[in-house]
Amino acid sequence: MSTSTSHPSDRIGALMAQGSLEPSDTPSQHRQLTVMFADLVGSTALLEEHGPEAFSDLLRIYHNLCTEATRTQDGTVANYLGDGVISYFGYPRGTEDDPLRAVQAAWAILQNLERLNRKLAGARLEARIGIATGRVIIHQKPGDHYGENVVGACLNKAARLQVLASANTAIVCAATRKLAGKAFDFEDLGPQNLKGFEQRETIFRLRPRRRKGLSRFEALRGERRTPLIGRDRELALLRQMTARAARGSGGAAVLVGEPGIGKSRLIDVLRHDEAQESARYLSLQCSPTHQFSSLHPVKDYLDWVSGVNADDPRDVRRDKLRRLFQSAWQTDEEQTAVLMDVVASSGPEQEANADIGILLKRRMAFQILSKKVFSTAVPGHPLLLVFEDVHWIDPTSAEFLENLVRNAANHACTVLSTTRPEGPFADRLNALGEIVPLERLSDEQSVELARSTGLAAGMDNETLNVIVEKSDGVPLFVEEYASMLAESLGAREKADGPEERRNVPLTLGGLVQNKLDRLNPHAQKVARIGATVGRIFDLQLVRSLSALGRTTFDKALATLEAADIAHRGAGSGSQPAASFKHALVQDAVYGSLSTSERRRLHGRVADAMLSDKGGRRINAEVLAEHLLAAGRNRESAEWRLTAAMGAAGEGSAAEALAHLTRGLAATELLPAGGERDDLELRLRAIEGPTLMVTRGPGSPAFGAAQARALELLRGRDKPDNLIPVIYNTALHDWACGRLAEADRVTDEIFAILEAEPSDAAYLSAHTMRGLVAWHRGDNPAALEHLTATVGRYDPTHHREFYMRFLKEFGVFGQFYLGLTHTVMGNTTEGAEHAKAALELAKLVKRPHAYGFALLANFVTAMLRDDVRTASRYSEESIEFASQQGFPEFLAMSMICQGWAKVKRGAIDTGIHQMEEGSGLWAMTGFENWQAYFASLLADAYVVVGRLADAGALLDRHDERVARFGEAQFEPLLAESRAALLSASGDAEGAAASLRIARDRATRNKATLWASGR
Repeated sequence: MSTSTSHPSDRIGALMAQGSLEPSDTPSQHRQLTVMFADLVGSTALLEEHGPEAFSDLLRIYHNLCTEATRTQDGTVANYLGDGVISYFGYPRGTEDDPLRAVQAAWAILQNLERLNRKLAGARLEARIGIATGRVIIHQKPGDHYGENVVGACLNKAARLQVLASANTAIVCAATRKLAGKAFDFEDLGPQNLKGFEQRETIFRLRPRRRKGLSRFEALRGERRTPLIGRDRELALLRQMTARAARGSGGAAVLVGEPGIGKSRLIDVLRHDEAQESARYLSLQCSPTHQFSSLHPVKDYLDWVSGVNADDPRDVRRDKLRRLFQSAWQTDEEQTAVLMDVVASSGPEQEANADIGILLKRRMAFQILSKKVFSTAVPGHPLLLVFEDVHWIDPTSAEFLENLVRNAANHACTVLSTTRPEGPFADRLNALGEIVPLERLSDEQSVELARSTGLAAGMDNETLNVIVEKSDGVPLFVEEYASMLAESLGAREKADGPEERRNVPLTLGGLVQNKLDRLNPHAQKVARIGATVGRIFDLQLVRSLSALGRTTFDKALATLEAADIAHRGAGSGSQPAASFKHALVQDAVYGSLSTSERRRLHGRVADAMLSDKGGRRINAEVLAEHLLAAGRNRESAEWRLTAAMGAAGEGSAAEALAHLTRGLAATELLPAGGERDDLELRLRAIEGPTLMVTRGPGSPAFGAAQARALELLRGRDKPDNLIPVIYNTALHDWACGRLAEADRVTDEIFAILEAEPSDAAYLSAHTMRGLVAWHRGDNPAALEHLTATVGRYDPTHHREFYMRFLKEFGVFGQFYLGLTHTVMGNTTEGAEHAKAALELAKLVKRPHAYGFALLANFVTAMLRDDVRTASRYSEESIEFASQQGFPEFLAMSMICQGWAKVKRGAIDTGIHQMEEGSGLWAMTGFENWQAYFASLLADAYVVVGRLADAGALLDRHDERVARFGEAQFEPLLAESRAALLSASGDAEGAAASLRIARDRATRNKATLWASGR
């Protein structure tokens, strides 16, 4: 037993507590640590048996034995606790095989004690050893070489494991067992309860038998240029593709594999192949920090080729891009305007065009860009176009890439993509062309690679086999092990034999930690600040944050380059930059920072970006991420909102929604209260319309967003600024057929209007009230409210309302006012309002408004039975809606086209088109208008004798009208029922249905239908 009355783990806890009392400004870092607690067995009995003086000698012998075993394995004796010894493996210098080193030290202690006991007379020394591995935080003080201020659960766990060990045995935790691998045998002791730990943990006893060789491992991966080994088949396939491209028949392929497997290396070899001397090479790089920045790899490339610098003002950037397009690419004014709107957009203030909306512009830009790309690819001089790291691609670039892949076959171009198995194309890799999976190397190939690097000179076969076993067939790891081992051998000049040479790191994270630990403090500082900034880091920014002088900073950077951690020259523009050799090297460096240090550094990076001393444009997405990591959640959400508005201004709804989602997640981290609610409400106010665009006004997601926004809205002081929330809530209710609820929500806007009059409240209240009234069949009320909307609307004064409501009230008001006049029998006036809607839409230049104006003209024409006009406008609408991606407009246009065909005698074709359009309309989530479409389709069914289908359709929609209250179309359903009954021979029933149709038309003041269609 111990001489102390306290439990060993309690003594560990005391040490942890001491460390935790360090001042908050004490430098600290995170790192992986393996802790060994070796306690002397029966110390009290030894003291009583041999007396204090002799026991003191025995304790000194025991301590020396433990110390020697620890230091032989490059561990650190952190503390002597009476008869116990605490050792750390991984501090102050870490290696990748620290857990294995701890087990080796424990093995040495146990073996040396057995040998010692054979020499001792009358005394026997035995130890209980516990070993645990885990993450710790180390509060560093000047002169602390022993880890006096380490805090982490693995310290306590090591002490608890020691208690479970029997005399002269060692117990290890599951993590240590896994990382130690096959160097030793272990006995599985099963799950155990450890005092102070909630979860049971499987533990293992070190068996008294060593095994030869070391285990495989999983590592952080990086990228290193290595000789190409074991890729003959893949290289031959790519050479065949490029050879075909040289003959004018292009193609596409995607290289798929884990990090470090050699995707980029394979392309690099292909690029420098002698057969490719006449080929052009173009590479677009996706970025993990710009996954929701529309067309980021394309814009990044265009900035580079046009000479745009990071500190160029927006106008200068646009001028340089315009010069590229017009002078170098020879684009005309229209093409230049399209490209500028798509790749050089100015954000939320960008204006769309009624005839060329942003979605159509994007498709046109794709065509122009594709044409420019493919124009450089001619037989004999093919193009090798590469998209790197597609697992990080943004949605718009993904669309552009697919467009290139689809058209590559018609040009002398090979489109290659590289991706990890995850990402947006994970489930549809064939969309990127032929799939080329990269597998791990065989043992023989790994040995060949290790030898071919030139770093394996002087290594015997046993050492090479260790490299093979640890590399697990990943080319990067083979190179890293050879590099690390060569460095180790070079430093020692002589190795102590095979045993020493086996101490090769087990993970890339540990390897990087080992490299960092070898650096001077200035280089370490630069590396950690750089890792906080990103994979590519601005040197001016990092130097300012490091507070190092220029000479000292340059020396630190040179040290990082010499260690192959980061290299200069990776940036674009005028600002000098450096890059970590691989994204996961950055991750490993970043992982060494403590949480508090990360927050502090991210905060300083964000402040530097906000200060804008260098005149750089602020990237809202990147700034938001730094603010979030700094714990400044409110600011992060604000900048996500800015990024979302910028994406929405570019027409990139998917990217905007992604920013909003992250912004809302940041608000959830804020303390509950008015400030959080206000911020969430501002995000929800944009989220709702964005969801309406991306998923439709009837989608549950749109409804949920509006419901939450409306909940937050209650009691706000400035309702006028948030009227769009109420309006879009009512719009969702209307789209879902909940007309009564939409009316009730509209009452709230009228209440606001009465309390605080404004044009926003006036236009939204009267528009929604008129819209709902029309569908409910209250045409007089619809006429009143829609006339109010049209009378108040001013296209110049109210232009900015569109960005808040995503609705042009003037166009929409004219549309439904035209419908109202038409139904009330004023068909000429109805047609005039429809034409006015079209003229207004051309004036305001909003694609959505233009689509509504086309609907206004063909729907009013349908109502007055003007087949020619309806057919002309619906045909134009089909093309426009298809180009713009407006499914509701497309559906209604298809129904109109089908109706026109039926009217002209092509009944079967017309029915098919009407059925297709009705199905598409239902898919959008709209409940309204379906009764009208059903009446048209039922009439056509009756004409061709499909009476049962007509009856079932009318039954279903009679029920829907009763359920939703869409009484506007009750006269038409009743009239269609009369036609069905007449065709069935039920003259009396037909007459009764006609009377119902007339009565309901009269009730609704629907003069158009009072005497029948």
